[in-house]
Amino acid sequence: MSWCFLATYCVYAQTSTVVSGRVVRASNGEPLVGASIFVKGTTRGTITNEFGYFQINISRPVELVGRFIGFQDFTQVVIPNEGRQATVNFRLVSNDMQLRDAVVSANRVEEYLQKVPVAASVVSQRDIERRSMYNTLETLNNVPNLITDSWLSSQVSFSIRGLSTVFDNVGFESTVALYIDDAYFSRSFAFNSTLMDIERVEVLRGPQGTLFGKNTVGGVIHIVSEKPEFANNGQVELTYGNYNFFQARAKINRELIKNKLALRLTGAYTRRDGYILDQVPAIQNVNKTNFYGLRGSLLYTPNPNTTITLRGYYGKDGDAENTFVYASKPDYNPVGISADEGMTTQQSVPNTFERQQYGTVAKGEFKVGRNTITSITAFNKSADTYFGDNDVSAANVSLWGRTQKLQNVSQEVRIHSPRDERFSYIGGLYFLNEQISALDTFSLQKDFVPVAEAILGTPVPNGDLFTNEGYTTNSTIHSRSLAAFASGSYELSKSLRLNIGLRYTSERRRLSYWQQVHNQYENGQPFDLIGLYAVNVGSSSTPVERNADNNVLSYDLGLDYRFTPFMMGYAKFVRGFKGAGFNTSVTTDPGGTGLVFKPEFVNNYELGFKSKFSDRTRFNAALFYTDYINKQELLDQGTRVRVANAPKTQGWGVETEFSGMLKNFRFDISTGYLHFRYIDFPFGTDENGNAVNYAGNHLLKAPDFTVSVAPEYTLPITDQLRVFLGMNINYTGKAFNDISNATIIARQAATIVNGRLSLAPRNGKWSIALWGKNLTNKTFIQHGWEYDWGNQIAWSRPRYFGIELYLNFL
Repeated sequence: MSWCFLATYCVYAQTSTVVSGRVVRASNGEPLVGASIFVKGTTRGTITNEFGYFQINISRPVELVGRFIGFQDFTQVVIPNEGRQATVNFRLVSNDMQLRDAVVSANRVEEYLQKVPVAASVVSQRDIERRSMYNTLETLNNVPNLITDSWLSSQVSFSIRGLSTVFDNVGFESTVALYIDDAYFSRSFAFNSTLMDIERVEVLRGPQGTLFGKNTVGGVIHIVSEKPEFANNGQVELTYGNYNFFQARAKINRELIKNKLALRLTGAYTRRDGYILDQVPAIQNVNKTNFYGLRGSLLYTPNPNTTITLRGYYGKDGDAENTFVYASKPDYNPVGISADEGMTTQQSVPNTFERQQYGTVAKGEFKVGRNTITSITAFNKSADTYFGDNDVSAANVSLWGRTQKLQNVSQEVRIHSPRDERFSYIGGLYFLNEQISALDTFSLQKDFVPVAEAILGTPVPNGDLFTNEGYTTNSTIHSRSLAAFASGSYELSKSLRLNIGLRYTSERRRLSYWQQVHNQYENGQPFDLIGLYAVNVGSSSTPVERNADNNVLSYDLGLDYRFTPFMMGYAKFVRGFKGAGFNTSVTTDPGGTGLVFKPEFVNNYELGFKSKFSDRTRFNAALFYTDYINKQELLDQGTRVRVANAPKTQGWGVETEFSGMLKNFRFDISTGYLHFRYIDFPFGTDENGNAVNYAGNHLLKAPDFTVSVAPEYTLPITDQLRVFLGMNINYTGKAFNDISNATIIARQAATIVNGRLSLAPRNGKWSIALWGKNLTNKTFIQHGWEYDWGNQIAWSRPRYFGIELYLNFL
């Protein structure tokens, strides 16, 4: 017997077989990138590539083990087969006892979050599913020092470390860079917030100008959609809730050519009635959300060294929920209209909204030796139109509308070495060509007369005959940006690395602007009440032209030290900038001398710590100090909206994130603290002629504290069925909505509690869930404006809840 076994072994020893296969997630067939495949009892093995495939040689019967963090090991016996290949596939089941490693592309290549010396958060697909997140705003609620607002589908605001995107001036580029699949969006109104087919959402906090480039002084929000895969599967999700909320999302993946070509198609439809109740039925009928969108992507791998991904999307919003109510003023009410009570309003005209968006991204990755060359070509186009009651009251005071458009083409080419070498690098070139335009129409109506009389301090002659005056403002911006960048990391010792980055940016912007006033005449004389807010500037045939050019060098310098393979500290300095821009809103300056504002510069100092003490715990922290010169700030004073530079702004903050897991229990907590103030911000004079300086004021949308707590518990009720209970508790401190720090329109501190209860089999093929958001029905002011005729505020969404059905086809 012993002799027979020895003879058999000798035969096997002379046979070498190539074993290839794929490692996927058992629940949905998705590939597991970087999974380990090794021969049991040895150190010999390999890892899966970006599509989950592996290859290993064997010369004797072995036990192959498939392993991936967060999943149960899977073992399979493999026997060599002379002259033939063997195929072994691994379907790994999630292990609720371990934390999955998050992946982030902070260095423009995918790396494990714990290895990257950047203050970053990753919202995974698991988080999106288990916390019932249906749009981008909801996914970001757990990120420290980040708050979001939305009072229209296109008016979305993201604020990171007190630096926010802008919503009301197309000449002001976002301070937080917005990306979808490596495609850059310079304005938040073109950023689609409905989530479809999302793999993860990355948030990089602090300046990221070296590698991400334009307008990243606040940070980067990057949505990464799922890639097509070489498999056949599909998913359907149906959701229904109060306010007549209905959402359907579906995706299908098909392998068209084995291991060569794959297609993924995704669609989404969302509708919901508005939570603000207008007492006029005709107006209430259009107070709703109505969106549908499609996304398609192709993955082509002609050979092991080439990967090409093509993506395209289309989205359309047909309506938008109204979030505004009339707040009046406690000591000033010239219109004579009482403030709206709660979330009930009565407005003069319906708020109408329509938006269409579409675009494409082509990404090619080519391995040349040990290096990889990446090319990204993107095209995006967005156009939306809004018209509504500007005073949001029963009075007929003013109407306002806007049509805004964005179209851009970008090209990026970069090369990078493997990140695990003693010296690693990445470098490249970037080009962006963009055109943005806005057409604003504004009119004063008959009920504006008492407001004008209060402002002027005198009666308006023939005021009872006044019906309408207004203005039209037209802005077109052509922007071109060129950049060259390089970043390197050098291993000074086994534990210490030096990181250096440099970027040269050349920007050229051109503004074409005109503003036309429309007067009402009585007895040959204009009322000219519109002159309180606007004058003629240029004309459609001879617009005012302005330039804003920048040639700037930005850079970063840092060290990271690895105390152990699972614990790292880092220190870094970043010099960033945000280019000059244009004031494109209404103006009372006939010469247009204030149409251009200066660029801003930032020096950011940061200390960070990252650790993963075990497969069940993870803790990250960052301490930072930031110094701004000529910080660009939006001044939203009713109908007077412009951008001004604050000469000096400083602040500091701290962020922590912890994740821990016990048997069937997971606990995530994040905290953020901000202390940012204007050090010097002179701003004209007050009504008494005294100089005004906002020194000492808080930055707008910069809460002192943010805290998020997300406990989850999984209860096995049979061998195959599990019940999941999760909560998401978010506290946001008080934040001001204007630079003058007016308390009456400020966002008050609030705690929002969300919950989810679901039933699903262990293999994840289906689930049924009950979800609720803002369970305590806590409401707060998202944003507010102070107008001459009274204040108006945008309320947050009250309690909403529903049921979700999910089915996974394999």
